[in-house]
Amino acid sequence: MKKLNLIALAAILPLSGFVQAFAQQVPAIDYSNVSYMPGSYAPIPVAKTYFNYQPKPQAMFQTEPEPIAPITQMPDAPNRPEMAPVVGEDGSFTFTFGANLPSVICAPLHVCDVRLQPGEVIQQLEVGDPVRWSVKVGRSLSDNVETPHLIIKPSATSIVSNLIAITDKRTYNLQLLSKRERAWMPKVAFVYPEDAEKSWQAYFEAHPSRPSATYAANLAPSTSTRALDFNYHLKGDKPVWHPLRVYTDQAKTYIQLPAAAKNDEIPVLVLLGPGKTEQLVNYRMDGDQFIVDKVIQRATLISGVGRNQERVDIVREGS
Repeated sequence: MKKLNLIALAAILPLSGFVQAFAQQVPAIDYSNVSYMPGSYAPIPVAKTYFNYQPKPQAMFQTEPEPIAPITQMPDAPNRPEMAPVVGEDGSFTFTFGANLPSVICAPLHVCDVRLQPGEVIQQLEVGDPVRWSVKVGRSLSDNVETPHLIIKPSATSIVSNLIAITDKRTYNLQLLSKRERAWMPKVAFVYPEDAEKSWQAYFEAHPSRPSATYAANLAPSTSTRALDFNYHLKGDKPVWHPLRVYTDQAKTYIQLPAAAKNDEIPVLVLLGPGKTEQLVNYRMDGDQFIVDKVIQRATLISGVGRNQERVDIVREGS
């Protein structure tokens, strides 16, 4: 057995020397530039790195919300200057009912309170965008008289819609605005010229001996204390309903017709725009006079058709 081992060792020793001699002749391979085929694997040395992670307090990621302040004076309103509301002593924005389309400015997370006339009863309420505008009905009680309120709140900024509230006395049409300026109207109210006219009428009827009572009653009682402008000229035909006088109180225009007009066809009133284009206007008949909820510059009263048509042009001086 020892003889066999010696023979095997004698055969291996020359072979190992040959391998060592061959290895010395083969150049070393640089594996840093070796690329691997997709799917093959190459050992990548990974150095262990330790991170000392400390989370920041939650308060560092929180910011204080930008304060939203109520409006204290009327901003650049979408309405014309003469149609802007008046800010009252209690901070409410007061619109003249019927003189314009009130624009109520609201803000998210805040509510606007639109106060209607005491004693009114809301019969129907419609909102153009009921998804992004929340409108609820509220009531307040004073001296046993209920006052209806519209509580309005938007859910986003830069959105516009409208609201129609029908009561047992009148119809309110409001434009709703939620603006980026983050300003809002906390309280909105209305004044009603027709009620003031009735109050003045009742006063003059109770005091008929007043020197100017008769003349003032023939005009607009609510405007008797204001500066009236009678600078209107009438041109055209001479129908039975030819106006006796036309005047304005800088807010409304009054067209007084003769008593005989009640027995004749009541004319239609249209405004005259650029190029004498006819435009419809809202007005109402009160006794023997038309009341227009704006200052008229040029207008026409029309009755009949064709050859039987009669027209009277109303032109304000300087227009």
